Amino acid sequence: MKIRLDDVMQSFSYPIDAVYYYYIPLETVLMFVSGVIYGKAVHGISTEKDVTEHAEAFIKLPQIGEEGRRKVMEGFVKAIPQEEVKARIIERVAEHGLHHFEDAVREEKLLIEWYNYRDEIYREFSKRWCEANGLNLIE
Repeated sequence: MKIRLDDVMQSFSYPIDAVYYYYIPLETVLMFVSGVIYGKAVHGISTEKDVTEHAEAFIKLPQIGEEGRRKVMEGFVKAIPQEEVKARIIERVAEHGLHHFEDAVREEKLLIEWYNYRDEIYREFSKRWCEANGLNLIE
């Protein structure tokens, strides 16, 4: 079976607590928040209960969660060569919380570098996940 790289990456690219399923027959990603579908239902599938009743038609996509996101952010900061820039980002996050990480990176004019770093990590994770699950990845 084939799956698009973007579909796999979607399951951990957004900072909300959601569960993603890949609906095989239509090659569609469904996102559930608190057990209810976000967006349009597909062929009567509107809850996670519907997914479990038709489990053969779905693959649950991977999640990295807040801890995984935090580790990716830490990896990016460690890769910054300027110690004073690292210190300012760490200080801002310590003061205002992890949800201000991108603000701190933006202030240091490193937002594009952050997005490129994050996407590369997510891309590699997606590839390994697909390989481990016997899925052919379409890039």
